[in-house]
Amino acid sequence: MSYIESNLTLKPNLTQDWFRGCKAIAKSQFWFFLLLALATTSNVIYTCTVPLVGFGAIAGSTLPRRRALATVMTVWLVNQVLGFGFRQYPWTITTFAWGLVLALGAILVTLLASLKLKLTQNALTTYCSWLGIALIAGFAVYQLTIWLACFVLGGCDSFTLPILWGIFQGNAIWGISLTTIHSLLVWDNLRLSQRH
Repeated sequence: MSYIESNLTLKPNLTQDWFRGCKAIAKSQFWFFLLLALATTSNVIYTCTVPLVGFGAIAGSTLPRRRALATVMTVWLVNQVLGFGFRQYPWTITTFAWGLVLALGAILVTLLASLKLKLTQNALTTYCSWLGIALIAGFAVYQLTIWLACFVLGGCDSFTLPILWGIFQGNAIWGISLTTIHSLLVWDNLRLSQRH
């Protein structure tokens, strides 16, 4: 058998293994709670630009839809509790409305990312490609939600390219970091399952 033929015969097994590894991690409590712990940390680091897009993209892409939504809504809730309880966000209708707009944007990002095709979990390259698409498209949807709300709530002057670029960079760093952690967990799961 030639080298090319042997690669072709091994590839379906690797594809099936990757898919099984993704499913195993998605079902585990560890990944769910790790995302929540990291998200809580992000809430301490960031004041009002918590990376909801990065967490929504990875949660929607790697968890069942309900768990993904629960994760992102918990991230949002922790952000709101810290903001109103410790960071002294003003207790105004407008501030509460902005919080709801951020929740809506985070839900939309998570739902978009959860539309992943079965194909996207078949291999590392398609998985990473989908996460990149989910992150970029999710950021666009999230910012569009905020932009539309600013016509009612005010604050459209904050929509400048440097500000948006900075927010995107923060979300991208979290998204890439979380993707790396998830991929390592999948590979570790594959390594352990091959031992047994």
